[in-house]
Amino acid sequence: MSDLKSQTIYRALRERILSNEILSGTRLVLRQLANEYDSSDIPVREALRMLERDGLVEMIPYRGARVTTLTAREIEETYFIRGHLESIATGLAAERITDTELHTLDELMLRMRAAVEAKDGPGFSDLNREFHATIIGACGNEMLRELTMDIWQRHSGFQRVFRMVPERIAASQSEHEGIMDALRARDPKRAAALALWHKRSVGDTVSTLLDEMPDGERHAAGGETA
Repeated sequence: MSDLKSQTIYRALRERILSNEILSGTRLVLRQLANEYDSSDIPVREALRMLERDGLVEMIPYRGARVTTLTAREIEETYFIRGHLESIATGLAAERITDTELHTLDELMLRMRAAVEAKDGPGFSDLNREFHATIIGACGNEMLRELTMDIWQRHSGFQRVFRMVPERIAASQSEHEGIMDALRARDPKRAAALALWHKRSVGDTVSTLLDEMPDGERHAAGGETA
């Protein structure tokens, strides 16, 4: 029962953070959350641990939990690392991907196109993650997969860009189309190059978004410029 309750609280808090209902830097008080979700402390504590693993919450000794705030430098460094890791993984996937995995990606592409048409940023964000996770999983290198997905997990908050910059989903989908063409053609060099370009493009969008925001709104997006 406790596990089910912690999962429910985790999903609710995750959605509130990603939608910016709960802003970056906000303290998450255990007792207040327990009261809000009609729960004991234990499921809330476990939910906060799961959010910490996602990179959405940080635990501060003697002070409790707060929603993660990232610096502009951390964002730049994260996208640099992700770009190169995913480029390698996508290149390997082009050589090793199975027909079943390609079919899964084709299905995801259909759903992402529908999300673009509907201007559904949250839905696109979830499908985007599944799309890239499928490609990374097809690379055939378990250590590379674990490293790449660990970076994804620790910085899940970057998915908020699809909610704050709706036009970015159309650009991302166009880039996905190119990556899919390279995967279908079993062209590792083109797939790797397009994956690197894609991550740089998203990273540039996040950086520009933060640069153009007043301090208060920048906090809401999950970034600082310090």
